[in-house]
Amino acid sequence: MSPPHIPVATWLILTLSVLALQHSQANVIFHFSLDFNVKHPANSSEPINQTIFVENNRVSMQDNALRSSTNVPDAQSWPEESLYNQAAVQLLLSTKRSVQKLNTELAPLVGRSDDLAARLKKTMRYVNEVDASLENGHYAQHVELLRKYLLLVDNLRSPSKAGGVRTLEFVLLKLALEKYEVLLNQQEVQAYLQRADLAWTRYKSTQVVISDS
Repeated sequence: MSPPHIPVATWLILTLSVLALQHSQANVIFHFSLDFNVKHPANSSEPINQTIFVENNRVSMQDNALRSSTNVPDAQSWPEESLYNQAAVQLLLSTKRSVQKLNTELAPLVGRSDDLAARLKKTMRYVNEVDASLENGHYAQHVELLRKYLLLVDNLRSPSKAGGVRTLEFVLLKLALEKYEVLLNQQEVQAYLQRADLAWTRYKSTQVVISDS
């Protein structure tokens, strides 16, 4: 009779529980996280993508589904998520207002330029995406949308290959970008994303900590 099969996740939890208990009995505070990504069961194509947390002799696991290659934190594990999420929402509202005002002012010129029409169409798409994210989205989606805003503004600031910087439409567009603080919002979004990424990186660096009590 073959020995019973212990799933990978169960084996890891049992092992880490023993380690945590040994360290806690030695008067040491033991806190760390472990990421793993394996296929389970053997005939499944879906990988386990979770993090194991061991702290104060307690073991917990959480899903990493919200994490992505764009360095977006998992809201469930990051203590500062709520604070940064509130700031992200305010930035989305501010960028949305700026883009809407720009669009309203330049809309009468759409018939003069297909290039301008295409640019303004992108601004309205951004406004719609912001509305959807604020209604049903979460922090990770808010951050991704702010990154899109940076790309949107870069596109608006770039002169068309056909007309260049001297066309009436581009001159008016440039003035509107400044008038409605679209460029200022871009700077604020850039600064926010840098702070958020730094805070998330700093938090992740504290996840492997062993200190004497």
